[in-house]
Amino acid sequence: MMASSSGTLSYHLTRLSLALKRRQRQNLIVLSGPREQTDGLSTELKNAGIEHFTSKNIDLKGIYDIYRSKEHIKNLLKKKDVDVIHAQGAIHTLEAYLAVKSLRSDETPSIVTSVHSIPNGELLQRPKRIVMTTVLNVCSHMILPVSYNTKELLIRHRLNPQKTVVVHNAVDLDVFDNVARQGQIGVHRRKGIEPAIVCAANLIYVKGQEYYLLAAAEVLKTHPGTFYVVGSGPRRKQLEELVHRLGIEKDVVFTGRIQWPEIYYLLSDVADICVSAALKEEFPFYILECMAARKPIVATNVGGVSEAVKDGVSGYLVPPKDPTSLAKAILKLIDRPDDARQMGKKGRKLVEQRFSMEVIANKLNDIYESALQ
Repeated sequence: MMASSSGTLSYHLTRLSLALKRRQRQNLIVLSGPREQTDGLSTELKNAGIEHFTSKNIDLKGIYDIYRSKEHIKNLLKKKDVDVIHAQGAIHTLEAYLAVKSLRSDETPSIVTSVHSIPNGELLQRPKRIVMTTVLNVCSHMILPVSYNTKELLIRHRLNPQKTVVVHNAVDLDVFDNVARQGQIGVHRRKGIEPAIVCAANLIYVKGQEYYLLAAAEVLKTHPGTFYVVGSGPRRKQLEELVHRLGIEKDVVFTGRIQWPEIYYLLSDVADICVSAALKEEFPFYILECMAARKPIVATNVGGVSEAVKDGVSGYLVPPKDPTSLAKAILKLIDRPDDARQMGKKGRKLVEQRFSMEVIANKLNDIYESALQ
């Protein structure tokens, strides 16, 4: 039996759990915080025969919360025959490790840990990164960063490379294609105005939407188009004020948050070009989802993005904080629609070959077997 621990029950963890359940003979348990990223995720797990437990402390980092989460995990381990614990991040790994050690048993589960993010690169964050890698080295049998870039950064901060295997994020293409065919959302293309350019991310500084909007203003000087800002967050008012100062209100649409899986419909049926203007990423699901939708991408070359987007093949990579380069890349795709379509097709093929849920679930199965040994 394999147990997976995470914070909020996320859409992508649910997709991965369902894929693992389809491919494993063993049972699967999910332990998460009580919140769901999208309504109905817990029901999906239960309908698939996956037991789902919650802990209100698992998302919190206080000493008491770590202790309570450890107790929740220990109680589960006493009741269930667990071979592997798949933790999401260093805090959950520490909680699982403490729970395993408190069992006082010769037969204890192996722990593998996915690493989706690391503390930002500022000098003041260095102690946090060292603490993080120390916890991972001591508490995990295997460590699974989501990109080679993430792996290299962690190794620089003393992560044990012998324990480390890159496991990229993945897209469930069956779900994606089904939603793309049948989904509906309240966002539509503007009639007679092409192309539709989409940038989807939380409206926070690190996602770089202001550079996307500055690039939009450059593009709109010579070409019509609609620029969609998809997401919600604390910077919406500031971004709306920037749109007003740039004088491009009629060509920019703020959609608000569009949850999974509905965003698959938007990427497939509304977008012509997808943009990521982020200042920092590890290996974002959004990039893979744009590729699954057969859309060409313009993305900032940060983190592990270049491991998915091949410059000049499935899209264009540009420097962060550079709206001029962003605009030039968008204009290339507008001026060469046949090339843009071919880029979209090549991106989809790459997802099918390397980043589909089937591929990644099979890789995880092999990793669990290795961890047990």
